[in-house]
Amino acid sequence: MTTDKDPKPSPATIAVHGGERPDDQPFGAVVSPVFHSATFAFRDFADLRRYARGELSDQYFYSRYANPTVAECERKIADLEGGADCVVTSSGSAATFCALVASCNEGDEIIASDSVYGGTIKILTKVLNRFGVLTRFISIEDIERLVELKTDKSRLFWFETPTNPLNRIVDLDRAAELSKQAGLFSIVDNTFATPILQRPLRHGIDAVMHSATKYLGGHSDLTAGAIVGSQEFIERVRQVSVAIGTTLDPSAAYLLARGIRTLDLRVRAACDNALKLAQVLARHPKVARVYYPGLEEDPSHKIAKGQMEAFGGTLAVDLVDGEGAAETLFNGVRMVRTAPSLGGVETLISYPIYSSHAGFTPDQLRAAGVSENTVRVALGIEAADDIIADITQALDKI
Repeated sequence: MTTDKDPKPSPATIAVHGGERPDDQPFGAVVSPVFHSATFAFRDFADLRRYARGELSDQYFYSRYANPTVAECERKIADLEGGADCVVTSSGSAATFCALVASCNEGDEIIASDSVYGGTIKILTKVLNRFGVLTRFISIEDIERLVELKTDKSRLFWFETPTNPLNRIVDLDRAAELSKQAGLFSIVDNTFATPILQRPLRHGIDAVMHSATKYLGGHSDLTAGAIVGSQEFIERVRQVSVAIGTTLDPSAAYLLARGIRTLDLRVRAACDNALKLAQVLARHPKVARVYYPGLEEDPSHKIAKGQMEAFGGTLAVDLVDGEGAAETLFNGVRMVRTAPSLGGVETLISYPIYSSHAGFTPDQLRAAGVSENTVRVALGIEAADDIIADITQALDKI
């Protein structure tokens, strides 16, 4: 525990020690035990009565409501993002849904960037709209019109930066300023950057969402989501999560907390690999364009450099040809795997029109900047030379 006079620990240190309560550990355990218990007993009827009256704050009741292993994981993520509280959920989409429902009522309107994860767009357009919550999408280029575009029904601005898959960057300071001017609650999907590279709450954003399946977990062995924000907002999110049963399992929470302990090392290794690969691909004759803000020629480079510690571990490219070229690339790699995720220790390639943006209309794909030429590469922590050699030898076959 630090005092106001103590230096704030770095994110790398918080990733290791954040959320922990070493004085409470049984037998002096360095690693917290996993509490698999679904329910928790009371010592006597008086304690049950006190709990029901809200007078027994340290008593657990039922693991759908709260669990010690899950709570430690939530504290760790809240500490990392610099937020007051956190809710972890069974997936990133569950976190998104709970945050959106906690923010809106029937008849309200959401303003969202059109460059957001495909699953988020499906929640907005195929689920919430059925319950009277409508969404208007705006391009990142139109963010300066946020105040002008809002209506009396607008309640929330949802966006992500960097975006999936093209790494477009939103100026966090400006997004926070415009949201406040418009009277909108702001939530950013921080999955691509993680709190190692940027901490949006410090820029004035109201809440942060993560698909913790990705970099936070970091080993492709769990699905989880997280929302971080103020105590009041997270309490509303928690009520939704508990009510609909999106609670994270204690075993997954343990894996997530363990993965976060190496977050700084993994993210920085992936960022280094991404920059090296981007520089090589930018010169490759079979690549028409590289989308990576670490390249000085990238239109988002200046903003990214100003608000991020590094430029992220995921990049996208447009190949010189369409699906046929992509098929040759995907079939030609040897070490790199084809899979629709990111943030693990292994390098993965995916084809957005068949994964994150599957089922999108042509207009939606154009708005997202995704085409049949687009391939996403999520860098792992293997040796950069091995990744580059594998991908370039496959590209050479096109």
